[in-house]
Amino acid sequence: MTTPVGRFSPQGGSPWGCADMAGNVWEWTSGLKLAYPYRAEDGREDAASGGSRVTRGGSWSDSKESAHNTCRNGGYPSAGWNFNGFRVGVSCPSSSEL
Repeated sequence: MTTPVGRFSPQGGSPWGCADMAGNVWEWTSGLKLAYPYRAEDGREDAASGGSRVTRGGSWSDSKESAHNTCRNGGYPSAGWNFNGFRVGVSCPSSSEL
């Protein structure tokens, strides 16, 4: 089952404070599931486009081979699965604010 963020890394999972980047739920991304190489200008970041979106990270229901943040899968946001979720993030205006 899912767990609260930070349960397995209470001190923070990385120097940037990221925790639980894999294994809790597959995390939705904004990109359409298209083949690499990644090119933002190819339309894959168009929110109005239909199609399968990339999910990353594996979930509690997957094998340990899928539980890493570079594991890439896909699905349709209209499908309801209890092992898909999302992470809220913000961009820093400049690297000097890190």
